[in-house]
Amino acid sequence: MQALKLNLMSVRRVGLAGFGLVASLDLVATWLLTPLLRLVTTFLLAQAAIPFVSVDNVVTLLTTHPLIVCTLLVEVCVVLALLGLQVLVAFSGLRLLVAGRFSFAGWLAACRQQVVNLGWRGALAWVPLLIVAMPIATLLFRTPLLVNIKADAFILDYLTRRPSLMIGGVLIYAACLFIVVRWLSWGRVKRALGLALWWGAWSWLVNGVVVLVNHGNAPTWLALSGLLIAQVAAELALSATALGLVATPQKTAGPHQWRPWWLLILVVFVFAAMPSDWTYLTTKLTAPLTVAHRGVDGKNGVPNSIAVLKKTHRAAHPDFVEMDVHETADHQFVVVHDENLKQLTGVDKAPHQLTLKQLTKLVGKQDGYRAKLVSFDDYLAAAEQIHQRLIIELKATPHDSKGLLARFNQRYGARLIKDGDMVHSLDYAYVAKLHRLNPKLTVLYCMAYNFTNPAREADGVTAEYSTLNHRFIDAAHQGHQLVMAWTVNNAGAMKQALFDHADGVITDRVSTLNKVIKEVRTNDTLESRLVNYFNPLPNLE
Repeated sequence: MQALKLNLMSVRRVGLAGFGLVASLDLVATWLLTPLLRLVTTFLLAQAAIPFVSVDNVVTLLTTHPLIVCTLLVEVCVVLALLGLQVLVAFSGLRLLVAGRFSFAGWLAACRQQVVNLGWRGALAWVPLLIVAMPIATLLFRTPLLVNIKADAFILDYLTRRPSLMIGGVLIYAACLFIVVRWLSWGRVKRALGLALWWGAWSWLVNGVVVLVNHGNAPTWLALSGLLIAQVAAELALSATALGLVATPQKTAGPHQWRPWWLLILVVFVFAAMPSDWTYLTTKLTAPLTVAHRGVDGKNGVPNSIAVLKKTHRAAHPDFVEMDVHETADHQFVVVHDENLKQLTGVDKAPHQLTLKQLTKLVGKQDGYRAKLVSFDDYLAAAEQIHQRLIIELKATPHDSKGLLARFNQRYGARLIKDGDMVHSLDYAYVAKLHRLNPKLTVLYCMAYNFTNPAREADGVTAEYSTLNHRFIDAAHQGHQLVMAWTVNNAGAMKQALFDHADGVITDRVSTLNKVIKEVRTNDTLESRLVNYFNPLPNLE
């Protein structure tokens, strides 16, 4: 209670100036540093002819472009240093504000001294501090910068994939929390958490009021004003929390001199956020393409089987069915996802070790269903018979033959173009080469966890949804590229993909997606868009 009283006293004295300081740093990070770092990453990867960093091309980068990898690692260190520096600079300025001794020259001198005194051990301690603080900050304070980072959705999506990942993530977080407590003391950590929860609740109260005021047929200007007010409130709450961490009874004495610079920062902040907010609130929603991941709709059959293809087509009418193709030992193509068949069929072999005749004798078993593996020729014929368009994922492995892409294009290219089908792959070399072989065929790059701008070589991307945001999608659309979000299996994340204007949604639950699209487009109100913006964990819906 004493800490809160002291915090409120410091907020009354220097709250608006503190907002100006914190908001100015967020402006620099959001509209200058983040775009600059994405440009640098894009440029570096262009030198390696690999446009995206993803889980799947890390090995390629390590083995073929070690210098690029080293440069990217340096960039990661720079990003961490900049994040830590932003916090350090904010705290230095806030301390001076609370003490009534703020000046820009004094601020720069204090920051320089803080960096000098930090040392390498102190610098390393910032890493666990950021790991502990970032999820809490993104949940409590919906500032433009933290909304765009999407750290919460990314972490939750990754850790919930397997129990081992969840356990590992919890242990890592606990270890980082232990380090932070040893560094700062439990009392200071508890105080910081208490203040964050207090001001986070205040910020969320503002969010709730904004949503309530815009209930029904509210005018656009009211929704835009409310969103801007909520963003300013989130910045105020964040700065108030930080003020509580630096204020002490000895540092809060003396009158505060009013300075006009915070008002200028407020105006710049509002005008910087307004165009993006206006676009978000007013752009007309279009129905995205619905894509059945591996042909399934829930657990209605064996993935990649003709039976589930037909069943899903009849029940859910997806615009596309996404499915997987491997090369066989006799240079044919079989429809299967896994690179080892043991889990699906009980046979401990890879597709490239068996001929097509041997593979099509195997029976896949999943979710109580059974179905034989099929050739791509038979699958394509079945899709054409029911007029179902496909997105074919070419599964790249080190065992693929050199003529795979030329042979695939020769056999199927014209048919796929005629049918309106697409091809995508996790291997960018496959994407680029197939695009050169057949420019008329729509070829997408299937990517995970990217941190670059969209590449211009592909016709579009299928992007892992948890790191996808409207800025990346807008950049892709400026280059006339498609963006498909994958694999989106809950209603909240589906809604977010719609509001971010993704061109398509790949899902294991097409029927659910159809309902969500109908619901969102039928009830597309400013209130629903505001709720979606404020929602920090859409993948929990």
